[in-house]
Amino acid sequence: MTEVPGGTSPRTEILALLLEPLGVDAMAGQAALRRLAENVDAVAQEHGCAVLPAYGSTLPWVTDAVSACVEEHELAGMAADPAEARDLQELARVDGARSHLPALEGVPVEALRTDRVSVTTAERLIPKALEPYCRADQAWPEEVWRSIADVDGGIDVAGTLADLNRPRATRRAAAARELVLQHSVSAAQDLQNRELVARLEKVRDFVAARKAYDAFFSARPAWWRWLGPDAHCGFRSDRRDALVWALTARDTGALSGSALELLARDDCRTVLAHAPGPTSALAMPVPPASATSPAVPPSPTSSAARLASGLLAVGSRHDAGRLHALESWYGKNIALFDRVAAAMDLRESEPGLREALDPLVGELALPPGAVDTSRSDYRAVQAVLRAEVEDLLLQTGRTGHSEHVVESEGLVRVIGRVGTLERELRGAMRPLPAVRGRLLVAAAGRTKSGKTTLRKALTRDADRSGIGQGAHRTTRKTSAFDVGSVTYLDTPGFAAKDDDFDAQHARAACDSADAVVWNYADTMREEEAAEFRRLLLSGKPLLAVINVKKKVDEPVLLSMFANSPDREFRRASEHAARIEQVARSAGVAPPVILAVHTGAAHESLSADDRELGDKAMRASRLLELELALSQLLAERSIPLRAVRLAEDVRRPLAAFHDRVVEELPRIGLALDALERSTPGERAALLEAFRTAGREAQERLVAERHRARERLPETVRNLGGEDHAQRWSGFLTELEWDGLILALEDELVRRAGERGRTLRAPASAPERQDDGHPRVEPHPTSKIASAAVKGAATTLLNSFSTEGLSKGLTKVFSKKLATSATTTAASAPVTAALYATDALFGAMKAVSSEIDRARRAKEEWTKTATEVAETCLDDLFDWVDARLAMALEDATAQVEAQFAAETAGIGSSRERFERLGRLQSSVRSALDTIDLTLARRLLALAGGDPAAVRGARRTPGVELCVWTDASHVADVRAHLHKHLVDVLTERIEVRPDSRSGEGDGTADDG
Repeated sequence: MTEVPGGTSPRTEILALLLEPLGVDAMAGQAALRRLAENVDAVAQEHGCAVLPAYGSTLPWVTDAVSACVEEHELAGMAADPAEARDLQELARVDGARSHLPALEGVPVEALRTDRVSVTTAERLIPKALEPYCRADQAWPEEVWRSIADVDGGIDVAGTLADLNRPRATRRAAAARELVLQHSVSAAQDLQNRELVARLEKVRDFVAARKAYDAFFSARPAWWRWLGPDAHCGFRSDRRDALVWALTARDTGALSGSALELLARDDCRTVLAHAPGPTSALAMPVPPASATSPAVPPSPTSSAARLASGLLAVGSRHDAGRLHALESWYGKNIALFDRVAAAMDLRESEPGLREALDPLVGELALPPGAVDTSRSDYRAVQAVLRAEVEDLLLQTGRTGHSEHVVESEGLVRVIGRVGTLERELRGAMRPLPAVRGRLLVAAAGRTKSGKTTLRKALTRDADRSGIGQGAHRTTRKTSAFDVGSVTYLDTPGFAAKDDDFDAQHARAACDSADAVVWNYADTMREEEAAEFRRLLLSGKPLLAVINVKKKVDEPVLLSMFANSPDREFRRASEHAARIEQVARSAGVAPPVILAVHTGAAHESLSADDRELGDKAMRASRLLELELALSQLLAERSIPLRAVRLAEDVRRPLAAFHDRVVEELPRIGLALDALERSTPGERAALLEAFRTAGREAQERLVAERHRARERLPETVRNLGGEDHAQRWSGFLTELEWDGLILALEDELVRRAGERGRTLRAPASAPERQDDGHPRVEPHPTSKIASAAVKGAATTLLNSFSTEGLSKGLTKVFSKKLATSATTTAASAPVTAALYATDALFGAMKAVSSEIDRARRAKEEWTKTATEVAETCLDDLFDWVDARLAMALEDATAQVEAQFAAETAGIGSSRERFERLGRLQSSVRSALDTIDLTLARRLLALAGGDPAAVRGARRTPGVELCVWTDASHVADVRAHLHKHLVDVLTERIEVRPDSRSGEGDGTADDG
């Protein structure tokens, strides 16, 4: 007993892929397909097809497809679920993913979920946050280790500074010195404490800056630290480029959000980095150029394209070992396969070759009597659509978008929607699923209904082992057995006594099968009836077998049955009525019902009397069962397979079409709104900038006026040793730097109000704050002070007692000699006159020095004022220029943003229009699929497929078929009689109201 196979072998499927244009299917089996391929080879050589096509050997295409399948296995092997596996495959095939893997190491998921506005904001703010950190790190003494700032392994900077400032000979200063020198590379012993103090002060500045840096980042997203871990350069450019690539891939729809987030996982990046090169289901892999295999891509309908795309679907059902074995086997038979491929490709252009190849299909001995040709028809439809998609969309490449463009939230949404639709179109154009292979028939029914006995009878296996004995079931797992080109599934029974485990296995087997043989025995309990109704409602081709269980395990009993079989089948009508009753209660037509004695058929295989055995086999009606089953498979299972194949191609295209019908009007409205609003937004923002610039200029004029008013007082206070500090304090109080920062912040704010982001302008050279007039004390001021001091000293000395007596004596002696009339009474007056003369002389000297000092100070004040005014003018002119530069830079950024956004809107409009054209192409492809399906079904129902002029299917609702008025009754009769229950939906046949001839799809009128 073998387990249910996972499908046909890859060798069978690759043969079927090559021979697909002939309408064959893998259900014929590998041996039959190999014989057909050899016959095709012979015919091809007769018609001169031994020369390989222009694109070379088909082996490289098989090799590349096998490599792509192995890659998918590797990616799926490490995925947690199928959705994650699909995301990994999507990542592996996107350009740029692998090149950015190293830079994305350690990226947090939140970084991948952010938007470009956050990136530009971080780009503007991080340099400012890093500025004190970088400034503290400038001119860092190389011999001092960075570990000096570590909390655990470093030192107490504040305490060590205090100790180093102590006298060097003290014990604490020596200990502090040794501690600092431990962190010095050179550990120079001749360094003085003051030098070590300077170094520690550097460390203190560095530690303070780092704390400020950490405090800034503690309130910001963690991914900012990932972007800028290096204090010297801010952003790491490779990480920024990687993040911008990831966000662009997401915004433009090249990658889904779930696939993008896998880049944050180390294990996923490792697998992607070592996976084979990227492939695509849309762009066929190009083999290396050689003398026998030029690197020219095949046409979408060529054999190489069928092999490459088909094997991508086939490979998902086989492990890497079987795929590599397939590649080796194909390489050994490459000459045969290349000629078969050449014949298939030349078949369309060579009518004689086509006529010679078509009869070969009839040599396939298929018991069901039919060949499913729908696969090649649907693949041709898909190939035509894929070629159009390649021409209109993929060959143009995905348009990149400026970083300015994606700052517009509305445009980002439009780009994202268009990109998502393009990505869904890629998914819709996936390769046609694998060749179906052998037909599957499930044998189902109640426990102990004789399913295993039926299996042994069908396989002509006379062994009695495994056939149920007593009340307990024997079949616990689904097993498979082959009869001709059909694989039967022997399932566990429904309505087991102890649990529903068997029913789950049986139900799964029935759902996967192309048809079901239901074994009815004695009665149909409610739990069996529920499963029976479910199968009827599913549209599954069903053959109800009433199993007569009269014992015939002895020759005499077998002989009695062979001679009078009708006696055993007389109650079959009652059981058939029960089956019809269940079918009517489900609202569907009853299935084909046959009464069969499977026990007699099985016993006939081991009968000693061969004549009796043959008679019993005919009487058991097993042969009628096999014939009815073959007819059921040919008439209903193969049409259902055509429906499934149509759905495999149609479903993703229909999903894309419905999404486009829903999304394109919204995208069009959004683009219209953007096109209308962009000029107005630009004008409004530029006017807001101009207003902010005027306000800043007004504040600058007011500040200049206030500075000039304060200048005379400031100049009067200058002079002396602290004049530089006073002048610097005056300039600092002016807050001219705040005007520049205020304007920059105001421009950023006004841009942010309108959804725009301004990046930090390029750093301008900083102005030195200590540019002051050189004010020196007046040179005459010291001389005047000394003269005044000397005059005063002389005057005071003349009034001393001793000096006054001597002076008076001399005066009196002189006066007495010249005038005898002078009396002693006039001596005080004379002394006073003498003192007055001395005082006037000293005052005159002092006044002269003071006048000279005043004139010098006036000259100095005039010069200092002129120098100060010049300095103020230079300062405010520089501020004025900086304000103009800030306004000009912001205006240029906005102009660039709007110009890029306008270009982005134009690009999105082009992509939008291409999607609109593709929508009509997809609609046409869907109608062609429906037309192909309707013609296929009508042909299988016995009608003329050419009578169908158009078709449109609404899955689960109806199939509308348009035909000529003269054929309406005939087409309706065939489809309603034979296939309405196969499709399990309503079929509406309408006359074609269009004029003219030719195939196509009718209008919806």
